[in-house]
Amino acid sequence: MNKIGRRAALAGLVAASTMSVTRARAAVVNSAVIGSDGWLFPAWDDVRRFDAARMRQGAALIQQAAGILKAGGIDLAIALTPIKARLYPEFLPNDFRPGPDAEKRYGQTMQELAKSALVPDLAAAMAAAKKAYPQQLLYIKADTHWTAFGAEVCALEVAKAMQGKFRLPASTRPGVQFGQPQLFTQEQNDLAELLPAAQQEAYPPQQFWVRPVVSAGQASLLDDDTADVVVVGNSYMQPKYGFANVLSHTLNRPVALSWKIHRYGPYKTLLTYLQSEPFRRQRPKALVWTFRETDPEFMPDQAGIWGTNAMPPRQFLDDVKKAVG
Repeated sequence: MNKIGRRAALAGLVAASTMSVTRARAAVVNSAVIGSDGWLFPAWDDVRRFDAARMRQGAALIQQAAGILKAGGIDLAIALTPIKARLYPEFLPNDFRPGPDAEKRYGQTMQELAKSALVPDLAAAMAAAKKAYPQQLLYIKADTHWTAFGAEVCALEVAKAMQGKFRLPASTRPGVQFGQPQLFTQEQNDLAELLPAAQQEAYPPQQFWVRPVVSAGQASLLDDDTADVVVVGNSYMQPKYGFANVLSHTLNRPVALSWKIHRYGPYKTLLTYLQSEPFRRQRPKALVWTFRETDPEFMPDQAGIWGTNAMPPRQFLDDVKKAVG
């Protein structure tokens, strides 16, 4: 997610503008949209428009992959993470606000994906948490990523949905246990780094609370091949934000994690896990596959989005089927 190469490709979706900061007209600097009160937004998350037909095409492919996993005895939950602008539209520039079609994107995408997988409403869960805990930020102001609080809200929602839908066997090992919350500093803000050096000073490192692990019943980056639940995703899922740890704690069982930065794309990232030795040693009973809200609008063959990780849709499905067996 935090690689400039993918941003440069996605920046073609957004018209460049001047570097002046104004509430009347959006300032887009190197793919960073300058909002108010120290907020930056990724320009590739264009909230003004939404291609529903393209999303349905991508969702249909994801449904086919879900069917292959299901036939292989693997239940699928999809963590569809809402874009930052959906949760904090009040900080967007006036001409970079959600259009009527884009307002419907999350709900329509969730509806399509739910035809073949468990898809908790993470946008609703985060909106409720924002209202209940206004002092706790769900996303980092000058970065594309969420905070540990945002990750925890979504992990709890996914765990609750899994507990209600999936029939996982009793685990012989516990999940992770947490210590007292500690402050964590996000030293690098990936969106701020897109700005000229003189402007970056206006976006200092941000702190947020994390829950450190004090005992580990969890798998760490697939080191433990006894976990029967695995999270496969992008850099939102990296350990410092704690999604997999909270999922493990809530489900009270080991949870394995396989993640890559977002430019790999959800399709290549899933294949990397399915073709790995840990999967061959023990396939999970449940898999949590991560998508950002806008991902299903881009098929796996979109080289302008996924770069060298792009592949024909048929090849993706064939490789999933071959790996699952």
